[in-house]
Amino acid sequence: MATATKAYLQDKDGKNLLLATDWSAIQNKPKNLATTDQLGKLSDWKRDGIQYENGAYDWDHVNNGFNCAYRVADFGSFKLVEVRLVFGVNKDIVQEVECIKLPAAIKPDGDEEIVQSTGIRGVMVHFKPDMTVGVYCQQFSNADKYTANGMIAVQHLYLTTL
Repeated sequence: MATATKAYLQDKDGKNLLLATDWSAIQNKPKNLATTDQLGKLSDWKRDGIQYENGAYDWDHVNNGFNCAYRVADFGSFKLVEVRLVFGVNKDIVQEVECIKLPAAIKPDGDEEIVQSTGIRGVMVHFKPDMTVGVYCQQFSNADKYTANGMIAVQHLYLTTL
């Protein structure tokens, strides 16, 4: 059976060094290190300013109303925005339909135009630069459509200086 060996960190004079538990004990540390009170703060989930259009609605079966919501992590000079959208539309969709208008308070600095597949064949969710979210069903045949009242779920993260 092997015996355990202890390892020590030593300075140039061969003296054992003890781990510092306080930043004040560290000498010659960089001046721009973040400490725990300087790290980003994450907001609660918010739904202020989210508007539903063209028959869209929050997919809310437990009455908490936070299926379509956003939160912001504030890092001082920039922010990270997380948008969660779990919603339905009360009509069949063949061509793109604008479903949700997001609040200007979370508008990105630049063009965040993206298209995300929902996992349903040919159905895409389109985040547009004007803060609208559209649903589009790509038609591979004349019968292809997004059927009304099905759940659509997407999540999007982006950086902004707000």
